[in-house]
Amino acid sequence: MAGDIIVLKFGGSVLRSPADVPTAVHEIYRWYRAGWRVAVIAEPLAIGEHKPAALFDSALERVGIPARVVDGAFDGEWPTVRVERLQTLLECTPVLVLAGFGHDSDGGLPISEPGGSDHSAVYLAHALRAHRCRLLKDVDGVYEADPALAPTSSLQRFSALGYADALELATSLIQPNAVRLLDRYRARAEVAAIASPYESVIGRFGRTPARPAAIAPTRVLILGRGEIGRGIHDRVAAMNEHFTVVGALIRDRCKHAAAGTSLFDSVDAAKNLQPDVVIDALPGLEPAQCLVSHFLERGVSVISANVPLMAEVGRKLGTLAARCNAYLKYSAAVGGSAPMLETLRREHHHHDVTAIAAVFSGATNHILDRCANGSALNELILNAANETSPGRLHEELSGAHSVHKLRVLARHAFGRDPDALRVAALDAESLQRACEALTENCTLRLVARAWKISHRVFGQLQMETLERQDPLAQGSPEWNRLLITRSNGQELVIQGRGGGRWPVTEALMADLLDVRFAQLATAAFVPRIS
Repeated sequence: MAGDIIVLKFGGSVLRSPADVPTAVHEIYRWYRAGWRVAVIAEPLAIGEHKPAALFDSALERVGIPARVVDGAFDGEWPTVRVERLQTLLECTPVLVLAGFGHDSDGGLPISEPGGSDHSAVYLAHALRAHRCRLLKDVDGVYEADPALAPTSSLQRFSALGYADALELATSLIQPNAVRLLDRYRARAEVAAIASPYESVIGRFGRTPARPAAIAPTRVLILGRGEIGRGIHDRVAAMNEHFTVVGALIRDRCKHAAAGTSLFDSVDAAKNLQPDVVIDALPGLEPAQCLVSHFLERGVSVISANVPLMAEVGRKLGTLAARCNAYLKYSAAVGGSAPMLETLRREHHHHDVTAIAAVFSGATNHILDRCANGSALNELILNAANETSPGRLHEELSGAHSVHKLRVLARHAFGRDPDALRVAALDAESLQRACEALTENCTLRLVARAWKISHRVFGQLQMETLERQDPLAQGSPEWNRLLITRSNGQELVIQGRGGGRWPVTEALMADLLDVRFAQLATAAFVPRIS
């Protein structure tokens, strides 16, 4: 069943240049992975001569978020978009970006004039029966005076206020016609900043002062400067209002350069740092386990993309984190930008999950896909060896990498690892037989499955012949797909781009924002004064 709808509006104050689009994507992704269907309005002409639709399309595709971008200014198919059509699109695609739209009195959304996007967002939220409408600004809410004229630290922020209050206090922040439309609908909208847990809600409220907000940047230590480590460093550094990189652990100082970041090639030196959050982008169990355990014992939260670490000792580390009042998050270790763990947590809480099946991105499914289309196995393996390290290729082809992920998924679906797990190794003979038996409407995939019978959990990993219409066979091998089956027979499919720098970085950033929000909300978190 599709989730509730949220409308996010990004205006010119937050989309000042193309460099701001990846940060906007972080905001979109955190709502998508929380289970919302997301309708986005990007203000036309907000980023100069660049087309908002093309920029969002490229950024969303890069990180692998299932999305459709509709450009009212340039797509001839959409001279006037009907709200009913948007509802249909949102049923099929969890993220819909509208660039260059306003609305008319007949329920269509033609090209809008610049400066009318607050009004359009309120109208769209009402028409779609959205549960939330969030207007993203360059400040984190409505203040007693214009924040452009005085430091926000000296001003009172409001957590809620009425329509008349908004017209009195926020005309430079929110378009007055949008506030009047809210009043007409007796609706509400949130005024907030990107990557902020704070907002001011405009609706049928009295003027409600907010508690002072903690705004000090979160101090981040990055373990590893490989492909993933460089990606997360770039994004954390780009959001310097929220984060400060206090250092990065590297293996070889000669191979790395990070302007403005302290580099450490000593585990002991890294242990002596004082971060608020540690991001584990290291491969393998050590030194990752030693470092993660060290920081969790100190009460420092950890975010990890380390698949074997979470599979082998994730339960132990989770217990340690809980005992030391720290957070341990590792969505990036399994799903890439596919929010597999978040979805399984919700399903485990609200439904009885009886089975899961997953196809993971990686060399194996690339090879199977091409074998099914007639390519020679030996040549494909040789090409993969030229593109992937020997150790990683062995993990892929042996199934070890997928088994690690399956164990973590089973933990979240059923509360335990599989009691019995069967792995059918991929070999040339079985692959040749499968290819010869393929029909035109079928393909090959390495499929990881786990299911529950009574109080036992079983798992298997094997090559399967799937019809091309099978949910696990659709899409390219670069994408992860998870099929969840409930006890009533209902099925739910989650997808997103798998491995690679930017999908994993997107998941790490979402975990990082979650931890920052939790720390800001905790009275025990005392921001450091630099």
